[in-house]
Amino acid sequence: MNEIIIKIIKWFIKVFDIELESDTKENDNSPPLSNTYQKKPFMTKCEYEFYLRLLELEPEYKVIPQINLATIIQKTNGGYINELFKNIDFAIFDKDLKNVLLLIELNDNSHNKINRKDRDLRVKKICNDANIKLITFYTNYPNEKVYVINRIKNQINGKDLQ
Repeated sequence: MNEIIIKIIKWFIKVFDIELESDTKENDNSPPLSNTYQKKPFMTKCEYEFYLRLLELEPEYKVIPQINLATIIQKTNGGYINELFKNIDFAIFDKDLKNVLLLIELNDNSHNKINRKDRDLRVKKICNDANIKLITFYTNYPNEKVYVINRIKNQINGKDLQ
């Protein structure tokens, strides 16, 4: 029985590339195991540049980047809420932050992958079901500030101009 357990442990070590701690810490320059997490930028460079354009909307509206669907959408008919744990690039709220008026996705080439397309379709359906407008901008277009601001205001005001 012990031999089987040892074989299983060795298999786990090999498959999952697990490094065992040695009793001696001499000459060990590896980082402590607690350093498995590291800070990353809140937004990508492209998202941040787009965000700077969106600031033109304030103070009439509030722009919130990287918002989780679960913070603004509630699942009402049972089931799992995992599908709500997806981030949207930007949310536009009224100036009191009481009502979400519009959600914005900024799509780069990664959104051409099948799994991203599926995710994007699920997000679009969730937003539609929750009666929240969602628009998409694409990074392969210039997205000039005037165009971006006008398109957003038109969507908020019910003028669906693309």
